[in-house]
Amino acid sequence: MKEVKFSVFLEENQIRKTDLPKPLVEKIDIFWKLHKLLDAIQDSDRDDLLEQLEQLDYEILGEIEEEYEDQLENNDRLEELKNSPLVRASIKKTAKTKLRSDEGILQELVKMKRTKNIRRSKLVAMGMKTKIDGDTIVGKYLLKRTSFFYYRYDIIPRGK
Repeated sequence: MKEVKFSVFLEENQIRKTDLPKPLVEKIDIFWKLHKLLDAIQDSDRDDLLEQLEQLDYEILGEIEEEYEDQLENNDRLEELKNSPLVRASIKKTAKTKLRSDEGILQELVKMKRTKNIRRSKLVAMGMKTKIDGDTIVGKYLLKRTSFFYYRYDIIPRGK
């Protein structure tokens, strides 16, 4: 096996293994246990193990990027990860949703007819990166604040 991609990625972004969530740390430990077996098994089984290790490497890397996407400096692999045949469909879906624009998020809500009384925290959870205060223009939509004490908004299409 050439290089362990998630290990290189952790070093580049100065992330310690102890900072990761426990299930991810356990998955990394399993990876290294399997990696140690490479020298002890026969050639016929080694190819299968290498394939599994490569898939697990991509899976771990995808989960790390998902966990730390807002803080990472070297996060330019999202598109490559999305197109890789070794990555699970759930991670590909997550990578695809991370590439959405703020205007695209609002457009999806309009298509679903969910345009009234939307909380700001919900918009942020959906991936909005634009700072939302008061009335905010996002592309061809206006987020109109509808509550004085709470951050609740209506989505209003602008006449562009």
